Amino acid sequence: MISSFRHYFAQAKAGWKVGLKYRFNFIIAMLTTPISLIIFYYLWLSIYDYTGQEIIRGFTFPAMVNYYVLSMIVGFFVWCDTDKWISQDVRRGHVITMFVYPMKFLWQHLAFEIGMNSLGLILEIIPVFIIGFVFFGLEVAPLFNIIMFLVSVILAFFLTFLLTFNVGLSSFWLKKIDGIRKVRRTLLLFLSGGMIPLAFFPESVQTVLHYLPFEYLRYVPINIYLAAYSNIGVLIKVGIQVAWIIGLYLLSIYIYKRAFRQFAGAGV
Repeated sequence: MISSFRHYFAQAKAGWKVGLKYRFNFIIAMLTTPISLIIFYYLWLSIYDYTGQEIIRGFTFPAMVNYYVLSMIVGFFVWCDTDKWISQDVRRGHVITMFVYPMKFLWQHLAFEIGMNSLGLILEIIPVFIIGFVFFGLEVAPLFNIIMFLVSVILAFFLTFLLTFNVGLSSFWLKKIDGIRKVRRTLLLFLSGGMIPLAFFPESVQTVLHYLPFEYLRYVPINIYLAAYSNIGVLIKVGIQVAWIIGLYLLSIYIYKRAFRQFAGAGV
């Protein structure tokens, strides 16, 4: 048990070191985030002024600003590039050595992503929280909502990881998945409410999305913080997140076994 923990800790440390190599990207993101928030701020200020309404689709203007600040924060936390690393390892043949590591393939990548995201937590999420409170009037949520928000965001990371991991496994068949990765990033951003709150979607689309895992990546954690659900409703949403994680984990194991057979059957 201790030996296995050391192996996974080493993977997380490797992810941290890789993140340090890309620290310039983190710094650029930290600098551009306030600019993005300013753009969203004045865009929605113009929309609210033009319509003359105080509430649009259940959002007041301050709530909308809070939504986008929180969206940026959650987006940093759930960022995941596992499909990129898997694709590179498959094309370069490095995946062969990963199969003989004393670690499960899925858990190797999870530990690696945790290492990378921990760097983003320091360089991006904390500063954005401070900027949100000081300059954009981010309100302090009730303690219960703050705690459940953090729990929901952590679960959202695992959901994003599993979805991205499954996309990465397609490289065992397709080898190059750059196009699929771009589609994956766009879909996860759009369908999770990262570009616009899902409340602005047609009701029929919202109904369909309720049966898919995407809203639990951003929209649900954000609304938990904004106290859009009752306490019971929050627990139900978090419970559904856990159910999706279990389901996607089982699906990941199934696809991985098929991918391994495909890789071995190819005689590599």
